[in-house]
Amino acid sequence: MNVRNNLHIIMVLVMMALVSCARDHLYYETRGRDQVRFNIDWSKTAFSPDSRDYDDDNKLNGVTIFAFDSATHRLVTELPPDPDWHSPVVRLDAGTYDMILINDSRAELPSIQFDTEAPFADFCAYLDADTVYTDYPDYLAVSTVRNVRFLSEQKDYYYDMPDSYYLDAVKQEINTVQRVVTKKVNVRVYVKGMNYCKGMQASFMTGLVKSVNLSTRKPGTEETVYAFNLVNREFRSSDHTEALLTQAFNTFGFNEERLKEGTKFELTLNFVLVDNSIHTVTTDVTHQFEEWLKARSIDLDLGLDFDLDLDIDIALEVKLPPAVEAPDDVEGMAPETVPWNDITQIIEL
Repeated sequence: MNVRNNLHIIMVLVMMALVSCARDHLYYETRGRDQVRFNIDWSKTAFSPDSRDYDDDNKLNGVTIFAFDSATHRLVTELPPDPDWHSPVVRLDAGTYDMILINDSRAELPSIQFDTEAPFADFCAYLDADTVYTDYPDYLAVSTVRNVRFLSEQKDYYYDMPDSYYLDAVKQEINTVQRVVTKKVNVRVYVKGMNYCKGMQASFMTGLVKSVNLSTRKPGTEETVYAFNLVNREFRSSDHTEALLTQAFNTFGFNEERLKEGTKFELTLNFVLVDNSIHTVTTDVTHQFEEWLKARSIDLDLGLDFDLDLDIDIALEVKLPPAVEAPDDVEGMAPETVPWNDITQIIEL
């Protein structure tokens, strides 16, 4: 009887050994996170070495990205500036986002404010001043990318131990082109009777705006006054009676619809004459903005979008009245002026 029981026990143990599973290997859990790479084209901006305005001393230092929730249209996060301005890689929490990309960092755009409380459609860059004097908007280029989707983290298991718990992978690449939203205004004034002028006080331009919508790249409607010093002087006659005065400054441009509705652009120049009087010249230069807009529209119709960054050139001629130089004993009562920046052309023979 005992022999038979022992035989049964042995047979059961053999059967258990035959049907039992081998011990499985330990697998390692990981979390996979989606990333998006933006391939940014800067060729339409002054940051491209091929641009006529390229400045080797003012190179592009990075890119800043604002991410808005596509459902609520509110800003979710402003990503830290990424020095990889050509192909930055982004990772966000699961969701769908609308993104705006700008050049450089906030610290490198000190004159520009960003309305981060506004929804995506109204997100703008603006100047916090009713009269802009020296604090002109920094050069700004933007692009907009809509409906960028990030999936939830995915669990994965690996036979061998991975290098880290989180495994990030670029799941999509998006191409985008930066466009400039600032406009350079070049003022050129040919002066006759320059020998009667001892200096300049601030000049003013009206009709320009103080903000630009970054999601649409359209200038705002609220206007501001741009002040500037017209002190770059280049004599055009040997007796110094004629000279070309120039100055250039960055703006957010002008609202095209307001121009069509009758907005006027006035240029005010304040010449300090040798007799210490101030000769003010105010000129309506609206037609020059209309001509600029017409030329730009023609380029757009022809598909020549490389001219979208066209400068706004304002030119006029002024003839100063004769003046007799004030005696030295009244020099202390002379109006304050900004020093001249004389330009000398060197002609190589």
